[in-house]
Amino acid sequence: MTKNPEKAFELLDRLPKYDVKPGLERIEFLLEKLGNPDKNFRAIHIAGSNGKGSVAAMLFGVLSQNHRVGEFLSPPLRGFSDRILVDSTRIDRTSLVEGASRLEKPIRELRQKGNEPSFFEAATALAAWYFSREEVDLALLEAGLGGRYDATNPLGQHLLSVITSVDLEHQNILGESIEEIARELAGIAKPNRPLIIGPIEDRHEAVFDQECLEKDCSPIYSAEETAVSLGDFSWNGSLFEVNRSNIPELEGKTLELGLAGTYQEKNLTTALTVLGSLKDPEFSSDPEGIRTGLKRARWPGRFQLLEKNPHLIVDGAHNEPAARLLADELRQYLPLRPEGAKTRLVFSGLKDKDIKGMLSALKPVVDEVYLTELDLPRAAPLKGLEKWADQIGLGYRGIHSPKKAIKIAKEGAKPEDLICITGSLYLVREAMGNEFRREVE
Repeated sequence: MTKNPEKAFELLDRLPKYDVKPGLERIEFLLEKLGNPDKNFRAIHIAGSNGKGSVAAMLFGVLSQNHRVGEFLSPPLRGFSDRILVDSTRIDRTSLVEGASRLEKPIRELRQKGNEPSFFEAATALAAWYFSREEVDLALLEAGLGGRYDATNPLGQHLLSVITSVDLEHQNILGESIEEIARELAGIAKPNRPLIIGPIEDRHEAVFDQECLEKDCSPIYSAEETAVSLGDFSWNGSLFEVNRSNIPELEGKTLELGLAGTYQEKNLTTALTVLGSLKDPEFSSDPEGIRTGLKRARWPGRFQLLEKNPHLIVDGAHNEPAARLLADELRQYLPLRPEGAKTRLVFSGLKDKDIKGMLSALKPVVDEVYLTELDLPRAAPLKGLEKWADQIGLGYRGIHSPKKAIKIAKEGAKPEDLICITGSLYLVREAMGNEFRREVE
């Protein structure tokens, strides 16, 4: 290790964060230099356009009851430490610095070869080292971008892989069409391991079937295995009836989910299918354990109620499909609000997202809009947000500072109103502050 560990962490932090290069040779090199720590734990690999975090939260709620579980999540809500957790505890600074120091020499070697790793590749390798050191039984690995060439893909000892959804996103990297994106996601399939596919359109199935045929593994379509229907919902959770399941003991039962949002129906369908497909006796869960685990599932920043009177909701919807789901959700929750209540939207996003599509999806369900600009290189400039709003005829007020935009939206709201803060997890972070808020009772 280096004599100056803090310098090593600075080196890692200066690696390219948005320069995506194809290929897995860099992550494989880093893992090899660390002694292949990923061979020391089992893993569930989760990719998809939306829903990855929710599915991971459900699986963690269940599997962490009897196992030591690591999580590698992207993007983080509070900062780097939120990427790497063991039993819900973030990696500490000392471990971060130690892990970075172990990576310093391999990173410099790759740089000298003209093949510098990205920040995400180094973070993935660091997570594998940390999970091995902490002797986790299982790691939930959330892909950062796509699947086939994502740095999380070559990590070993997979129990199975999961694709939560397929939507148009990152077309400049993953492909211009849904079929091309589906093909990249399908690349996470592992030989002789099940590939669980969340509720998708039938026209994508041929892509997954072909990938699984080539890798001699079984595609399992969650919509064929599991069916749940919404029973009741509140701002703090939902009830779902299990109509069909590959866990027969759950059929006809009611499950309480600790995540708000009626859209969690699709994610719950996927998570239950995953749990029923874990054939390794060590990781199988009994029905009562599943019920308990789903009830304790938490996923901060996703349709989360932070305050009441007025209600303040934060949601990490960061692309057009997620914005459509959020709009549908706001409609679903109208009966829970007093008559005459207004919805105030505080919005910002990243310039590589479909901002116009997101605002178009949210326009019918909001009464007042506050556009703001994030302090990030990837942030969509306020003028760009205003341009898109003007094009779709959306009235707004532009405010440069996110904190000020949130403050003004709150000050003008009546107790019965709803404030929705969305468009990017980075904006959600601004609303939540440096630490998570306590849950509203």
